[in-house]
Amino acid sequence: MKETIEQKVGATVLQRNKEITIRDRVISVAPPSTATLILASEAVSLMPSVELNPKNILAEVLFVAKDCRILGDIVAILILGAKNLKETVTETVEVKRRFRRPRVETVERVIDKKAELSKWLLEELEPVELRKLFSDLINTFQLGDFFGLTTFLIETNLLRPTKVD
Repeated sequence: MKETIEQKVGATVLQRNKEITIRDRVISVAPPSTATLILASEAVSLMPSVELNPKNILAEVLFVAKDCRILGDIVAILILGAKNLKETVTETVEVKRRFRRPRVETVERVIDKKAELSKWLLEELEPVELRKLFSDLINTFQLGDFFGLTTFLIETNLLRPTKVD
């Protein structure tokens, strides 16, 4: 059943997670946020900066591919959102000590969910699937609103007098 416009608007306003299926895995996609867009933009800036020669496109793409692991990070950031990139887990572990009874301790461990998801995306998805997933995710962001806000602030900064003689 197709989602109505009202349902889409309600989910966006209430900032509900959306579920998507990638291969056999159901993944919860965080609602779009400005912080997520900023992190994705930072990751995009790490992409290699090259001009591809159309006459030798295959060699060019293969040469640049080694520097494109960041693609997985970009898509993982868009899926998880800025708040969910890492998770702290509290575990109870038994510490064995020499010549004494074992002691039980509570230990906090940080799980890098972005690294795990990025690795899975790069290893499991074909390039066409990764491109389509990125396109679908970026369409959920309110890029027009973000562009309007940043453009307004940049123009405001440009109009401000910088030095008076």
